Order: sequence, then C-alpha cells, then structure tokens
Amino acid sequence: MIRLSSGTAIELGLLNKRSDIPPTTAYIMIGESCTNKCSFCSQSIESNTRKDKLSRVVWPQYSKEDILDSMLNYKKHNIRRICIQSTASKEAYQTVEEFLLYIKDKTNMPISLSAKLESSEDIDRFLSMGVDRVGIAIDAANEKLYEDIKGKDFEGKIEFIVSSAKKYPGKISTHIIVGLGESHKDIYNLYSYLKGNNVTISLFAFTPVRGTKMENINQPEIESYRRVQLMTYMIDKGYKEEYFRFDDEYLEEIKLDSRIIEDIEKGYPFEIRGCKDCNRPYYNERPGSTIYNYSRRLNDDEINLAKKEINLDIGGELLCNSGGL
Repeated sequence: MIRLSSGTAIELGLLNKRSDIPPTTAYIMIGESCTNKCSFCSQSIESNTRKDKLSRVVWPQYSKEDILDSMLNYKKHNIRRICIQSTASKEAYQTVEEFLLYIKDKTNMPISLSAKLESSEDIDRFLSMGVDRVGIAIDAANEKLYEDIKGKDFEGKIEFIVSSAKKYPGKISTHIIVGLGESHKDIYNLYSYLKGNNVTISLFAFTPVRGTKMENINQPEIESYRRVQLMTYMIDKGYKEEYFRFDDEYLEEIKLDSRIIEDIEKGYPFEIRGCKDCNRPYYNERPGSTIYNYSRRLNDDEINLAKKEINLDIGGELLCNSGGL
C-alpha cells in the first residue's frame, strides 16, 4: 500500500483541494500495518485509529504509476525531495524496494527513507537503490520514556544511529519528539550527543492522536517548546552548555549574544529544521491553531508572537520587548 500526504497529493495535482503552504518534499508512506508498538503513533499495531493517518495528517492511497506520472508532469518548483516513510513490516520493506526500483533513473529528486532499519546491511541495501539519506527515529529523549513508549534498548538504538552516522557521513537523520514527558536537560544531553556525532536531527512536537495509548496527553506548552527550539538551534550553531541554565532540569535561562538575537529577530530558530528541503506543513498543528514548527519564513507578527511565547529575560527586559540589540 502506497499513500501520499494530503498536502503532497494536492501539490502534485492528484487531490482537488487547497493548501496554503505547499510542501517542499513529496511525502510518501508505504505499508499497511506496523509491528511497532509506539504509544503515540496511529500506525502502531496497538492503536485503534484510522490507518490513513500519521500524526494529524491524512494520507490518501495512490498507485505507484499515478505517483510517478504526477511527479514527471510536475511543473511547479516547490517539491525538491522525496521522503518515503515506511511502517515496520517485511511486506512494507518489500514494497519500498519495489517502489525504489520502479522510480530509479526516472526522477532526479533526492530520496530520503525513514524506517526501522537495524543493521548496516539494511542501510547499504537501500542506499544502493537510490536513497541518499536514511532516517532512524529515536523519538524519546531518555531511556525510561523510550522503554515505556517504544520498547527496549535505548542505548543500543542511539549507538546504532551514531555508528551509522560515522559510516555514512551526512546521510543519517533522526527525530526527537518534544512533550513525551522528558526534561529540557534530557533533550540537551541527547541532542548535543547526536549533533556532536554528525547526526541530522528533526524536532517534532508531540501530537495526541485519537485511538492511540497517548490520546489524552496534551501537547507541550508553547513556552517550553520555543525554548527547546532556541536551545537546539544554538547547539546546531556550536554553542556549549555554559550558555544554558537549567533549574530542576527546566531551561530557565539562555545567554543570548548579538548573533543569536539577530537570528531570533529573523525568526530562524522557530522554523523547521532537519533534512534539507523538508518543511512538513501542519504536521503538528491545524491551520489557525498554535504553530509549533513554522514551515516557511515567519512574518513580523509571527516573530513577535514567538518572542512573546518563549518568555525569556535578557538584560533585564523580556525578549519580546527587546526590539533586537
């Protein structure tokens, strides 16, 4: 079974609806059932929700022929990458292989694959089929949460991600979900370690999905999420732990220099980061609701709102009133 995110289907002309933010990646989900038991995921073997959803996005089904034809006839310039998200099953992996072989040499778009790969042989196989980047999700930021929500061997998963990043430089990505019950210090520790080992990291805000074990858990507070966004942005830029003060593992204070304040004034820390050309429109939110990850450049009102939401004090005045330097 092959599905496109609704935004992708709209952008490719397969779905007659409107979307205010076009995707910059064609998002494809492959697989009908998943053997994983992730407590937050609609695709989990233990969930009772619709299987045409992932996070809050609906994924209509299409044939591989229709998908390829729509890509070959695509005249716009928004989509610049293909991202295949596979459920964890032998049948899904086989369908991924068949799809990759089908589109190989027919499109010059780079291809990412997000899947539960567990060996270098798995990665080698998919890279040889045209995949240029592999995503191996860690999701939870500490061992207890990982075992409660996803399963065993948190440390083993991290070391596999890191060893893969060393073997395949610039080709390994992972995801961290904020709001599963972790602390800011947990995220700092994991994010810093992965970044220091050349892993590309995407941040997601936890999104409750009806029919999953975590359907009654709230999304993270926006102040908390904005602080994590800024902290991880600064880690990406090379800032070390002395720039962050934690109180009971909550990020209470961030030292901001002129370089970072300038970037905040442009909204950069609040934009989606991760794989090149991935913007994931409305993956964590509904249009008109609180925006966790901005899928495009922020306008002035959105920048001012994000500065207010983060609620940080610099030099005796709140960031939202600083007006820059």
